[in-house]
Amino acid sequence: MKAKTLLWAFAALMLITACGGRKSSDKDIITTDYVAPKPTKPIAMDGDVQNRQVEWVDGRSYQVSVSRAAADSLAMVTDELGQKYIDNIITVEVKRADESVFFHRSFTKQSFSAWLDTDYQKKAILQGIRFHGVEDNALVFVAWVNYPTSGDDEAVELRVAVDRLGDVAIKPFSEDEREDLQLQDEEG
Repeated sequence: MKAKTLLWAFAALMLITACGGRKSSDKDIITTDYVAPKPTKPIAMDGDVQNRQVEWVDGRSYQVSVSRAAADSLAMVTDELGQKYIDNIITVEVKRADESVFFHRSFTKQSFSAWLDTDYQKKAILQGIRFHGVEDNALVFVAWVNYPTSGDDEAVELRVAVDRLGDVAIKPFSEDEREDLQLQDEEG
């Protein structure tokens, strides 16, 4: 019994001796308090203009112009950190070969509100519109509404078609059309 007690005492002494050389010290631990980035002044996307010559009605040439500008007049969008973003207004103009204007319309996020849920209406911006092609006697454009800090994978993409009379039809892309859009984006 004495041998067992002596053995336990020896083991305890060895443990204390082994750990005694390592004193715990908070001086070696570096800690910093996380400070969320403070919002800066409102962020706006750069302006952009795209021009393209297109053969359309009866093979005639048309100039298609799409221009994006930040619009202070629109309600700003605020992200989860409090950063504000200025929404965009995008103007689509189509001119005939003689420079007369066939179509001219400015689009905002509100132009697409029927296809946006409440969260997108409050927290997303109109990122862009680009010319897609001529289909069924209509000029087809792709419009996308997206959160300012997210990638294109989360965008709501909508088909905007301008027909021969200047009427506009907006609808979501079908799954097949969406796959074609992704393939075209990857190619060029």
